Amino acid sequence: MHKLTRNLLKSIHSDEIILPDEETLDLPVKLLQFGTGNFLRAFVDSLLQIANNKGLFNGRVVVIQSTSEGRADLLNEANGLFTHIARGIYKGQPKEEIRIVGTIDKVLKSNDEWDKVLRVIKDPNIGIVVSNTTEAGISISPDDRFDDDPPCSFPAKVTRLLYERYKALGKDKAKLIFIPCELIDRNGDTLKQCVLKLCHIFGLEREFIDWVSTECIFCCSLVDRIVTGYPKDEIEDLEKRLGYEDKNLVVSELFHLWVIEGPSYVKEILPLDRVGLNVVFTDDIAPYRTRKVRILNGGHTSTVTLAYLAGLNYVKEMVEHPIIGKYLKDLLFEEVVPTIPGDRSEIMEFTHEVLERFKNPFIKHALIDITLNSTSKLTVRILPSIIDFYSMRKKLPNRLLLSIAGYLRFYKITRADGKAFFGRRDNGEEYPIRDDREILEHMKNTWGKYDGSLTLDQCLSLTKEALSHPKLEAQHLLEMPSAAEKIATYLHNLLTKGAISTILDID
Repeated sequence: MHKLTRNLLKSIHSDEIILPDEETLDLPVKLLQFGTGNFLRAFVDSLLQIANNKGLFNGRVVVIQSTSEGRADLLNEANGLFTHIARGIYKGQPKEEIRIVGTIDKVLKSNDEWDKVLRVIKDPNIGIVVSNTTEAGISISPDDRFDDDPPCSFPAKVTRLLYERYKALGKDKAKLIFIPCELIDRNGDTLKQCVLKLCHIFGLEREFIDWVSTECIFCCSLVDRIVTGYPKDEIEDLEKRLGYEDKNLVVSELFHLWVIEGPSYVKEILPLDRVGLNVVFTDDIAPYRTRKVRILNGGHTSTVTLAYLAGLNYVKEMVEHPIIGKYLKDLLFEEVVPTIPGDRSEIMEFTHEVLERFKNPFIKHALIDITLNSTSKLTVRILPSIIDFYSMRKKLPNRLLLSIAGYLRFYKITRADGKAFFGRRDNGEEYPIRDDREILEHMKNTWGKYDGSLTLDQCLSLTKEALSHPKLEAQHLLEMPSAAEKIATYLHNLLTKGAISTILDID
C-alpha cells in the first residue's frame, strides 16, 4: 500500500476525503509551531487547512520538535501531510469528517537542527507562534543558558529566537504574536513573564527587553477538543478504506473551541472565525475559562470517581447510566450553571453541548485516566462552584458535596508498594491512584488510622483531617456550616452502601 505523500494526492479520488487545495501546498510560511503532537495537528493545523481552502490566512507552518522523541521524521517523509478524522454527534446524528491536512511545510528538530531554526525565525513572513509544550513546558529551567544550541526550556528557546529575530529584522519587522495552547490559566501571561525574567537573567539589552514587553503580543488562549490520536485498534480497516498508509493519522472529536484574548488586530492576521470555525476573539477570556472548567472539566471530576467506584469504565456509559447520568445532569444544571456569570441561554446551550460530547460513540474516554491528579482538579473545578453556590443561595449544594465524598472514598488507599498506591472499587477490584506523592502519603496516613467499618463520627474526623491538607485549598469548604458533616454522611454511605445507593438517597 502506498504511503501518504504529496505525489499520492493526485491519485486519491474519494468523495469522503476532503483534500487540500493544490495551491495551498505552496503558500508561504506564516506560523511557527512548537510541538508535533496529536493535539496541535488535529486542532491548529487542521483549522488552518480549512481556512486556507477558503482563501483565508493563506499560510503554512514550520513545526519545531523540542524533544528528542517526536514525529519529525514521519511527518517530513510524508511531505508534512497527515489525515485528520473528526468524529462525533452533530444535531443528534453520528458524523465523520476525513480531511488530509497540508499546512505543515516541514518539521525541524531543535536538538539537531538549531541552526536551521535560527534561520527560520528570521523570516519576516512569520507573524505567529503557537505552542503546546504540556503544562510543565512554560517554566524556566536552572539549566537555561542563552548560548546553548538549543537552550533548555521552551521559554529560553523563545527568548533566544526573539533576540535573533530582533537583531536580524529590526524592531519594526520582528514583532511576533504568541498564542500558547498549554492548559494553564493565563498561559500567555505566564510565557511572557518567563521570557522577560530570562531576558534579565541572560543580561540582554534594555532596549530589547522593552521591545519584548511592549511590542510582542502574548495572547492568553483556551483550547477545547478531545484528541484520541493514532487509532491503532482500527488502523488496518481505516487504511483499506482510505487506500493509503498514514502513520501520522490522528483522530479527534468533531467539537472544537479556541478562545483567544488579545488586541483586535489578531483576528485580522488569523481570521479563522470568518470560515465558520468555533474560534472566538475576545478582550476577556475569563468567562469562557470559567464556563469550560466548571461545566466540562467539573462535570468529569465531580462524577468519575463515583462512576468508577460503581463499576463503570468510560465517560459514555457514565453519562448514559440511568442513575449516575441523572446525577451528573442535575449537578450541572442545578448546582453549577447557577454559579456561572454570563448569558444564561449561552451557558445552558454549552452545558447541553457538553453532555452530548460526553455521549460521543467514537470516543472511548476511560474514567480511570480522568482520575489522574484529582486533587488539583478538585481545587480548580469543584471547590469554586461550591463556594459560589453557597454564597449565592445560602444553602449547600448536595451533589457537589457528594462529589467531595466520592473523591475521599476513591482515595481510600488499601495497598502501597513504595512507588504505587491502590484502592478498591465497590466490587473489590483493585485500581491505581495517581497523584502528587505528598497527597497520596497524606491520604494513606489518614485512612490508615481507621480499621474496619467506620462510624459516622469517624467519617467526620477523617473528612476534616483529609481535607485539611493545604494542597486541597479546602479551608473555606470546612468553614461552611454543616458542610463537613454532610460530606462525612455521604462518605459513610459510600463505604456502607456503595455509590449507586448513595446517589439514589441524595437529598
